[in-house]
Amino acid sequence: MTLVLGLDFGGTKLAAGLVDLTNGAVLARRSMPTPVAGGARASLDAMLAMARELIDSASAPVQGVGISFGGPVAADGRTARLSMHVAGWENLPLAARVEAALGLPAIVANDGDAAALAEFHFGAGRGVHHLLYLTVSTGIGGGIIIDGQLYRGERAWAGEVGHQVLKPDGPPCPCGRNGCLEALASGLSIARETRLRLRGLEGAFSVLSTIPPDSLTAHQVAEAAAAGDALARAVWNEAMEWLGIGIASAANLLNPGRVVLGGGLTRAGAMLFDPVRHVVMHRAMDPELTVVPAALGDDVGILGGAALLRES
Repeated sequence: MTLVLGLDFGGTKLAAGLVDLTNGAVLARRSMPTPVAGGARASLDAMLAMARELIDSASAPVQGVGISFGGPVAADGRTARLSMHVAGWENLPLAARVEAALGLPAIVANDGDAAALAEFHFGAGRGVHHLLYLTVSTGIGGGIIIDGQLYRGERAWAGEVGHQVLKPDGPPCPCGRNGCLEALASGLSIARETRLRLRGLEGAFSVLSTIPPDSLTAHQVAEAAAAGDALARAVWNEAMEWLGIGIASAANLLNPGRVVLGGGLTRAGAMLFDPVRHVVMHRAMDPELTVVPAALGDDVGILGGAALLRES
């Protein structure tokens, strides 16, 4: 047994887990909502408190700390560049802070990279040499595994699949550009496009017109589409078309053995996977490419942190 800590800094949730690195078993876990109002310091303090609880409960010495961070991470694997959701993370030496507080070696990767490693070692990516992973949720992130190793790129910007520009005159993206995959197929983009269409004539015939626009979510759009609502189905199908195009484009560049999709939108099941697979089948050069759901669920961030230590 090799015990490590996996820490997951998310925009809405903090999670920590004690993991047996030999088999990916999460032996104990803690979680709490991210204290957004307190900034980076409050998040770090809360996470360290959970980490200390887990260390104290461990049946053997903990060997290290792997950190999945919800934002860009510098190429050194130690520094958080920024968070899109919580203030104060700009160029923060996260690994050094954790090492000083816990007395254990630490390593950091962004959440897409960490999730890719977790699925490769412990989940739906087992059995291939090259893997493309996408988180399809509020935004769209990703990670790339080449020859069994995480590929970060020259300056650690690799895997930003959600920021492929597919439609240059398309809607704005949170990254500041226009027409990114994230601006066309993420949870936020689905909700935004639905709100826009509800203002038109077709909105009068949609069940979604009864929902206050500011509270409309992609999950509600998916439910309405599944129930046959024409407006919701049109928005959903268009988003899935773009998602398939983005996946096929990335796959044609990387030729992964498998594409793994995780994140909240994948809970739509066949309503997401069927149209995406159809588009990928017609647009990807590799006729044997498969697109499969992620296997690790809510533990993917914890296991992603742990997998970083397995790689290092």
